[in-house]
Amino acid sequence: MMTHPDPVFAAIERWRPLWDAYLAACDIEDGEASDAAVDLVYLPAMTALGDVYRTEPTTPAGLLAIMAVMLEADGDHLDLIEPDEPRDMDDAERGMIAIFSHAKRMLGGMR
Repeated sequence: MMTHPDPVFAAIERWRPLWDAYLAACDIEDGEASDAAVDLVYLPAMTALGDVYRTEPTTPAGLLAIMAVMLEADGDHLDLIEPDEPRDMDDAERGMIAIFSHAKRMLGGMR
């Protein structure tokens, strides 16, 4: 029986160098140079991240990998404890925020 590799790993491999370039651009100390560098790499990095998010994992390892990417790329946005308009959030969104907030704390403790 031939198994196919989880497609999420290929999407992550395409995203990773673009994300690293974006992070490096953000770390440039000269503000103008940083802004110029970010302008070059932001859109490709975010496009590749969107591709990762649209790729459905087919294995448990792929699911864990996409969760790790989500935490790395968007983890700071998952710290919502008291959203401004909680009635605008559905139970799935609240559940995702809770799960990823917990996972972020766990991963932070493991580093």
